[in-house]
Amino acid sequence: MLLKLKKGGTLMKKPIYKKWWFWLVIVIVFIGIVGGSQSNKDKDKPTNETSTSSDTTKGTKTEDKKEEGKITYDNFLKIEMGQKYSDVIALLGEGTEQSSSEIGGIKSIIYTWKGSDLLSNMTVTIQNDVVTGKAQSGLNENNSDITMDKYSQVKEGMTYDEVKNLLGDGVITSQTKIMGSESIIYSYIKKGGSNATLTFSDNKLMSKAQFGLE
Repeated sequence: MLLKLKKGGTLMKKPIYKKWWFWLVIVIVFIGIVGGSQSNKDKDKPTNETSTSSDTTKGTKTEDKKEEGKITYDNFLKIEMGQKYSDVIALLGEGTEQSSSEIGGIKSIIYTWKGSDLLSNMTVTIQNDVVTGKAQSGLNENNSDITMDKYSQVKEGMTYDEVKNLLGDGVITSQTKIMGSESIIYSYIKKGGSNATLTFSDNKLMSKAQFGLE
């Protein structure tokens, strides 16, 4: 131990803060505190991020599942021409904007909703905040018993009720109503894929087409 002589010959101990090992201890303790603090921060950070990411993904998947459960043919039929878009949202949830345009002061937006699989979907056309058109694909089972013989009996100019008496209920694939004129396309699709498509305008059969019927 280093000793220092005071004036008069008495010995005086060197102050502790002037000793080299004192500052070494201080530095080591300081480094330990900083390192421990940083380690805790790093440890917490990934955990929080992972938790947030997981919660967000989980929430998105749950929301998607809820929306998919609403995209059914029954709900498609509940959408009426002239209905407000807010009513459509209440029924189906928010749609995804597919396209928009404005002609002559009339704004048109097409929204789409995906079904439970990649092939099923629904679209709704909104003009000035009301429904003017809708279409769907893959939301119903293909179980029609239509034949070429039945198809041949369907004539242009028939009403839908007259056609229904021959073929049974058709599946609406699209419907529009603009300026009081309404057009509806019905499909009759068999399990094998053969089908007939009938287009009505103001409840009169305007055209028909078939594929693969026997």
